[in-house]
Amino acid sequence: MSGIALRMGPLAADGYIIQRSGIRWLKQNGQYCRAGELIAYCNIGLVYSGTRGKEPPPFSDEGREFQVGFATKIGGRLCHSSGTSLGGFLDIHEFYQEWTPDFVLGQIEPDAREMIAPEEDPQMLRLFMFAGRRASPLAEVRSGLMCGWHNRSRVWSGEGLEPYGTLLSLGICEQVGVVRGEQSAFLEFLEGICGPAHIVHVPDHLVVPSACLLLEQMKRSAAEFEEIAADIAHSLNGLGAAPMPNDWLFVGSLLASLQQTTLGDGYDLLTRSGLSRTGPADAVLLSINSESSVILRHKRLGYSLTCHDYRVREAEPAVRSWLRTAFERVKRTPEMILMDLRDLIQAVREKAATEILIMNGMSTSGHEDVFNYSPFDRPMGDVLKTYYTKEMNLMLQDLSRECDLLIVDTDAIAADLGAKAHLPDGLHQSGPLQAEIRQEIIHMLAARGVPGFAPTTFK
Repeated sequence: MSGIALRMGPLAADGYIIQRSGIRWLKQNGQYCRAGELIAYCNIGLVYSGTRGKEPPPFSDEGREFQVGFATKIGGRLCHSSGTSLGGFLDIHEFYQEWTPDFVLGQIEPDAREMIAPEEDPQMLRLFMFAGRRASPLAEVRSGLMCGWHNRSRVWSGEGLEPYGTLLSLGICEQVGVVRGEQSAFLEFLEGICGPAHIVHVPDHLVVPSACLLLEQMKRSAAEFEEIAADIAHSLNGLGAAPMPNDWLFVGSLLASLQQTTLGDGYDLLTRSGLSRTGPADAVLLSINSESSVILRHKRLGYSLTCHDYRVREAEPAVRSWLRTAFERVKRTPEMILMDLRDLIQAVREKAATEILIMNGMSTSGHEDVFNYSPFDRPMGDVLKTYYTKEMNLMLQDLSRECDLLIVDTDAIAADLGAKAHLPDGLHQSGPLQAEIRQEIIHMLAARGVPGFAPTTFK
């Protein structure tokens, strides 16, 4: 059976030349590939073809982490073209070749049942675009697809179909596997949908995206941020312990998070149709596990801060001393968290019609066998984690009725699969549980009409 050529196809942007690296293969020569499966990728970059303007170029903060993935439209056996990869830096940096539509990556020998005449569909490759914003320009990792330390990563279809729907994921570690998948490149999410979706993930590498902090990000002025930065610099220099390198990394990551607007971001897109811009997000995914019962509030400037306890424990003495002396600990009840979430949702929806999805918490534990609650102090949520989670889940039900948000019922899904095996610590999921939660999110987005998120079963 003769093979069908896999050409790159068109990809252009007015005013720019698109450069690329060599091809990095995800599938071996001669390997069978499923329809829609990513087979290869390369790094790309945009270079001005004329006079440079005053405006920053598109992808100005993602230029070193901009990649294109190639997926076949049909299943079959893959054959690499010679000369697609020379290895070394030529496959890492995008400086060495220009994007040419007729370049043939290889051929695919399709199954008879999937045979498509090339003249009916001459473009047999789908493009997926990946972009990451580094936490620091110094955090350079180019060892694979969407790897490295990013404070924002995203993917979208490169086919140029309209309209695009954007999902913004803001949550703690439980969302990483659900949204970014086992290989941290969104591949499972992409396989679960059949539309031109745009998926954005902002991690919690230092700052936890609680509702009060996100709301402050939206409202913070440039002058207020500069005052925060100046105060931190003054405070660290005034401590008895000299700041160490890790202290500055901690503070730099903290300031980067506090400066982000996140919920109001716009996004550059490059597709076969050219350059465009989208945003803010059509849907936002949050987690109730981001809402800590205790937050830090700066004594003088009044801004909120939520960090994982283990991040603080791992910090150097200077940072720990600053956190201890400059902040006060503020207790939050479920009612206070409800008000924070309500205010955040209202602020987001004042700017755009946005769907809000919130993952609830696991309210039972195989490690807890309480038969009599009378010995426990009140409020019991302060001493029993599962009791507190039940209160938070009930609060979320009240908020859902009030604000028309969608609850991703992690509690019920985990119980159906078996929480002892798939959610042993109440937070970190197994692969099968992540897949079930991912499908639930996709179906919710499709039911609410968010463009691009129709499940593949709807094809």
